[in-house]
Amino acid sequence: MILETKYNIGQKVWAVYADKWSNRKSFHTEGPLTIGKVIKEVTDSPGIEGEDLFDNYKKQKKDEEKYMCIETGIGTGTLHSVEKLFPSKEEAREFADHKTVTEQVEP
Repeated sequence: MILETKYNIGQKVWAVYADKWSNRKSFHTEGPLTIGKVIKEVTDSPGIEGEDLFDNYKKQKKDEEKYMCIETGIGTGTLHSVEKLFPSKEEAREFADHKTVTEQVEP
């Protein structure tokens, strides 16, 4: 099995974060950040037929990719999901603007 990731150690990326202290939900970008740790988890288990009492015996499929950046801490810092990292500032800004518009909740 060959595991591939979207980003590599040392690569520069831009992250999108939700602003938590605003009255309205908004998002901002931060970067460039340097990838310092890659976490890739792949699970593909057919499960055990007839066993449904415990979750770990059920069919499972997962492909998860997360990253830690040098600037936000390796090991005990921020864990970034691949969906919120972008190779350019422009792509990150476009995603942040879209999320700000589409994820508004009524007060």
